[in-house]
Amino acid sequence: MTTIANTFASKLAVAFVAIAMMFSLVAPAQAQTAEELQAQIDTLMATITALQAQLGGTTAPAVSADAYVFTRSLSDGSEGADVTALQTYLIGAGFSIPAGATGYYGSQTTAAVAAWQAANGVAPAVGFFGPISQAKYNMLMAAMDDSMDDSDDSDDSTDDSDDSDDNSSLGNNEGSIEDVDEVSADESVLDEGQEGGVLAFTVEIDGDVEINRMDVFAEVVDSTTASDDADDYFTEASLWVDGDKVATIDVDDFDNDDYTGNVTNGATTDDEYRLRFSGLDLVFSDGDEPEFQVAFEVLGSLDSLDLAGDWTVALESIRYIDGEGFTDSDTTVVEETFGFDAEETAELDITKSSDSPDATTVEVDTDDESEEIEIFIFEIEEENGVDLTIEDIDMTASTTNIDVTTTIDEVLLYVDGEEVGSESPNSVGVLSFENLGIEVDADDTIDVTAKVVFKGTDDFAEGDSVFLTFNAVSDAEDANGNDEGDISGSNPTDFSSDTFSLRSEGIGLVLSSMDEDETEAAFSGDTDTGTFTFEIDVTAFGEDFYMDEDSANVDFDLLVDGVAVAAASSTATLDISGADDGAVADFKISKGDDVTLTLTVETDSTVSGSAKVRVNSVAYSAADDATEELTEAATPANDWTTDSLILN
Repeated sequence: MTTIANTFASKLAVAFVAIAMMFSLVAPAQAQTAEELQAQIDTLMATITALQAQLGGTTAPAVSADAYVFTRSLSDGSEGADVTALQTYLIGAGFSIPAGATGYYGSQTTAAVAAWQAANGVAPAVGFFGPISQAKYNMLMAAMDDSMDDSDDSDDSTDDSDDSDDNSSLGNNEGSIEDVDEVSADESVLDEGQEGGVLAFTVEIDGDVEINRMDVFAEVVDSTTASDDADDYFTEASLWVDGDKVATIDVDDFDNDDYTGNVTNGATTDDEYRLRFSGLDLVFSDGDEPEFQVAFEVLGSLDSLDLAGDWTVALESIRYIDGEGFTDSDTTVVEETFGFDAEETAELDITKSSDSPDATTVEVDTDDESEEIEIFIFEIEEENGVDLTIEDIDMTASTTNIDVTTTIDEVLLYVDGEEVGSESPNSVGVLSFENLGIEVDADDTIDVTAKVVFKGTDDFAEGDSVFLTFNAVSDAEDANGNDEGDISGSNPTDFSSDTFSLRSEGIGLVLSSMDEDETEAAFSGDTDTGTFTFEIDVTAFGEDFYMDEDSANVDFDLLVDGVAVAAASSTATLDISGADDGAVADFKISKGDDVTLTLTVETDSTVSGSAKVRVNSVAYSAADDATEELTEAATPANDWTTDSLILN
């Protein structure tokens, strides 16, 4: 029995020596392929296993509970959780890998493994982590385990999930990528600030496959005017599988070395970005057909020339490992071109509302401030389907007095009945409303109402006039981050409210209606005549006032071809209704009563041309007499002027 055991032991030793000699004799430049080398290793390892079984179950030294169980040989180009475990071990043992535990077995890992092999008597020390190196690793880990206190071992509950083999869910069968087919991506044009998939493809799986890496190339199609720098377009690229984001590459990590010969846009190029999505560990089974999308996140604002810079993105290769540990790449090229659009920007249309109050005389106190009096309503309409928020609005207040502050105490803005801001004008009437927070929904219209608190007439003259002017939205931002400088319509042509007169006593005039009517001449050679009719509502403030029913108390002009003509060119009549009778004067306009004046002006037959009538003022009296010593102006003049009649 001893002789037989010694014989088997000798065979076992010879097998180990054979492996060592094989590695020492095979140089990196040798023509023998990695597959042939692996086959020889597998054969020798099978021999070792058989010899161990004949020796009565003799095995390699026990492996530490903290040791990683390697199931394949690792070398330059390998990827996966086992590579990460090896890198973590080497770094912990003091062997430098500057990039860290990335899961990719590159030149840094090869150098670290070679240094570890040399330090631990593993030959050849060429950086190939195969069965001999793994056996040495297991022995070292077992020795480390033996040196630990038994109690520490029994209570060890360290979470080793980060070092677990992600390939544990990969089946044991061989596998491959059967086919790669392009499908429609989510987007063909990306808006500024948008993240979207621009290259989509399905991968048909045959057998057991783990996809570890994808190489994608991207470049601008025509850089004649547009930038070819990815930093000018993107913040990141990402890879998605069946709707889930699985990897991201920051634009700073785009690899823009020259890659002569890689194909995008149907031609070779030497100025591309390589986007390498590595460490994916995506496990699939026979018959799976996952859908992948390559997506880009675009900067919030692109240069106008760069908006025309279409990009091409192409899948170059998919690296994978099958259930038997075989690593291969699929090099089917899938390619797509995409462009950019400026993000949608809010558009405004700001106008005077048809509900804005008409010109009238406003009653105020002599020495107290007035209530809030509504004099202006303007509409803000969003026309391009983008929400926005308005913070600042610039307006101007105008009064008869040069110093606006003698007339106006405060102006307040309301939206939907809620106050959003208030401001007191400076001496020249500037109103700067800030921090309003007015929200305007996409394609919606809001009304903004301006109300004014007036001072008493002790501070200004009776009959002082006032109006407000809208100037601009001076601070706003839409949902896409565009400000008032980008938002069209935020600075419209100035428009104003009607003009209002302020009185503590006197009469107020409101033009209820005006009409013009042409009467054709009865006989050939005669001139047509025109009749112009005004209905004026009159209100008395503070006191009772008096007025005679005399057309001379309404001052007007007949304008022919734009020029005022003599009074003899027309005949006027005045009718007063709704007033009390006066003792001396024809009528008494009592405080608070509604009185209507109807003025009718008929042209003389000598008038020929374009004719219209403009009312200038109304005269009245503070005493019950026949003298109208007071006047109230009809302003603004345009509002008190009829349309023209062409009289021939």
